[in-house]
Amino acid sequence: MVNSLQLLQERKAALKQEINAKEAGLRQLWDGVFHKPQPVMQSLSPTKRVLSLLSSSTAVIDGMLLGWKLYRRFGRKRR
Repeated sequence: MVNSLQLLQERKAALKQEINAKEAGLRQLWDGVFHKPQPVMQSLSPTKRVLSLLSSSTAVIDGMLLGWKLYRRFGRKRR
């Protein structure tokens, strides 16, 4: 009886270690797929930095123009 309880406890501990190892592997795989590291601005070349700034600025201006057009079309009360 004591021997079987000890065997069960050892098996439980082994399974727990196996589960923890697989969980760590899955966590690492998940992070590798969905959480790509963003490049640091200092490591980018000056050309890529300027292009990134230009792209971001263009997106912001485009969003502002879209908002203004939608406001003019739907936001004002009609006379």
